[in-house]
Amino acid sequence: MKSSVTPVHRVFHSLLGLLLCGPLIAATPNIIVILADDVGWGDAGCYGGSKVKTPNIDRLARSGVRFTDGHASASVCTPTRYSMLTGQYSWRRQVVGLNKGVATGDAPLLIPTAMTTAPGLLKAAGYQTALIGKWHLGFGENAPDYNRELRPGPLEVGFHEFFGIPATNDRIPTVFVRDHRVVGLDPNDPIRVTYDKEQARQQGLSMFAAGRNRIGWGSGGKAAWWKDIDIADTHTKECLAFLERNRKKKFFLCFTPHDVHAPAIPHPRFVGSSGLGNRADMLYELDWSIGEILQKLDECGIAQDTLIIYSSDNGAYVMEEGAHKPNGPFRGKKSQLWEGGHRVPFVVSWPGKIPPAVSEDLVSTIDIAATICAAAEVKVAAQALPDSYNLLPAMMGDQKAARRESLVVMSGNGQLALRSGASKYIPDLSLADGWYAAAKKNGAGHKGAGLYDLTKDPGEANNLATRDAAVVKRMARTLQEIQDKDVTRPQ
Repeated sequence: MKSSVTPVHRVFHSLLGLLLCGPLIAATPNIIVILADDVGWGDAGCYGGSKVKTPNIDRLARSGVRFTDGHASASVCTPTRYSMLTGQYSWRRQVVGLNKGVATGDAPLLIPTAMTTAPGLLKAAGYQTALIGKWHLGFGENAPDYNRELRPGPLEVGFHEFFGIPATNDRIPTVFVRDHRVVGLDPNDPIRVTYDKEQARQQGLSMFAAGRNRIGWGSGGKAAWWKDIDIADTHTKECLAFLERNRKKKFFLCFTPHDVHAPAIPHPRFVGSSGLGNRADMLYELDWSIGEILQKLDECGIAQDTLIIYSSDNGAYVMEEGAHKPNGPFRGKKSQLWEGGHRVPFVVSWPGKIPPAVSEDLVSTIDIAATICAAAEVKVAAQALPDSYNLLPAMMGDQKAARRESLVVMSGNGQLALRSGASKYIPDLSLADGWYAAAKKNGAGHKGAGLYDLTKDPGEANNLATRDAAVVKRMARTLQEIQDKDVTRPQ
């Protein structure tokens, strides 16, 4: 049928469409979430790390909001990554790796494919979505077979693309995965993986892979083994290629570098850069990766249209490196309930939209899910992203916006603690040391509750539980109420 619309009408309709749709498209940003690995609160210059130079992280902080009271939802990696993508406290699911410990290299997918996720919502809204870097949330319905398609995986929970390492850089298998397949695998040298010691003994599997001993046992896949010194370069190159391919689209890039997880093996060009050791040298490597991404955004002319959130999956695993204090003034380290285990850097930048500031608001990596959906103007169903707070209005300067009043954090052993305002409640101090609790006596020297005023006592040295028994009782009740609720985010 011949169209009755004249060329003039077409021009009018096109202009009308631009007027109606242009501002809406411009209002929704590209989104990049950078979740570093084992980086502590005090590791960057903008958080007081004067012994380490992090100019690109500092640049992000200057251009946006630097939160001083930011937290990972757990003091170990797998639970934090789960919560960041799903907006749900990981301990709500009774699954090993989510409510205790971390995922093994042969774990099944830990996010149900029917579950609403932030990347899934963005994908449905037209965003091109990718996760590049460390995954550590499992593959397959049972134990994955690395010789076949690794399905379901990241692509089944909201990502168009995935490239990265299956678990940690100290775990077997030591290979890169693209989408559903191991990269560069020789079918004549199949991969076998187990985390069962007896099974490994029976099958003659080794902990040695890609040049050193790892966690887990395996064999095969030698052609696909990574080189530790090249992991950061490889991930960064993939990020830049994704940005180049999608420079004219709306995109969500979740970049999860392996820096600075042990074993600390920086690229040779960064060795000695800090003067403090390999782990601190990897901070320079991490900052370089972030700088490459910022430069690519500038080259593509989309820096002003991109929301960036930078944080870490838990605190640092060391307390000091010479004069450098990775966890700043806070007590404890990775896996522990002390602040150093879960207090992390949290920086948000969106030029022209979020005014530069330093905020003392209580925020968490679990809030990233609802916040990026709000930035993308994506509607979230009442039961979805159940524990994630939308921080965007507060970030943009709305003094009346809802803010977090409380936050539950989890140790590497699955114990919970509660932050409420400036108060910190730990139900059982004998378990506060996380993975280290069984190895030595807790600093408190006895069982019982801990209560700390973090405004006056950031090092959690003065236990107020006996003096303020009523506060302990109130916070214990609040913690139980949060556990009993299915949804805690404001509706």
